[in-house]
Amino acid sequence: MNRTGRVALGSGIAVVVLGLVMLALPAFEGIGDFAAREVAGAAAPATPTDTPADADADADAVSDPTPTPTPTVDDGSGDCPGQEASYQFGMVPGTLSADGIGGERTAQVGNAAAMRDRGARTGARGEVLSDDRGMYAYIVAPNDNLISIDARLCFDMGSLAGFNHVLGDAVQPGQRLILRPDPSIPWIEPYEPYDATVGMSTVDFNSTIYEIGAAVRAHDIDSARALWDRSLSGHLAPDAQDAATQALAAVDWRVLEQMFP
Repeated sequence: MNRTGRVALGSGIAVVVLGLVMLALPAFEGIGDFAAREVAGAAAPATPTDTPADADADADAVSDPTPTPTPTVDDGSGDCPGQEASYQFGMVPGTLSADGIGGERTAQVGNAAAMRDRGARTGARGEVLSDDRGMYAYIVAPNDNLISIDARLCFDMGSLAGFNHVLGDAVQPGQRLILRPDPSIPWIEPYEPYDATVGMSTVDFNSTIYEIGAAVRAHDIDSARALWDRSLSGHLAPDAQDAATQALAAVDWRVLEQMFP
């Protein structure tokens, strides 16, 4: 090939190469822009999404517990005012038997001002009955117990049980517990008859007291009269004997429910 041909061939190749370079240039420019953006993105600090104040607020929200509701009376909150209410028991002067063993006993609410209803709670969800003079009875609800009832009403533990002839802790739904006794109605001591003598068995007397109480709560006058005639009549103090006899004859449930609660 002569010189002229070689020059022409070289010129043609140069033109082709130049054309290919021009065609590829936009792609290289795109790559350069992408790389530049990558470098810029790596160098620029990330924009924070939370300000320091927001971060502190988030930390507080995590660390502080959710506030609990204010306690209510249903939680047993509140205190009884000073000394708690209680039944005070005492002997009536001049009522001892010849042996000096038995006798008539009286009962009244001591420190009655302390008695109050602090609100229903577990074990004491029954109804409190009141009149214009205040609370006078409590109706036992299912699953109630004496400890919780005492706490709800501000009574000394065991006081309600003693006055209301409760055997142990066995209160029954629907049972009516006396909170404010009528002082004109005699209270019957459930453990010892009026005519008790040394060595005398009181088992029959004790059990009959509880049996007649159940009959009175059921308003079963026939059973109450039969139990009275069988084991109680003649074994109570004179005024209790007279009051019970009259109430049984007249079917006076108000008197009977206090004498045999």
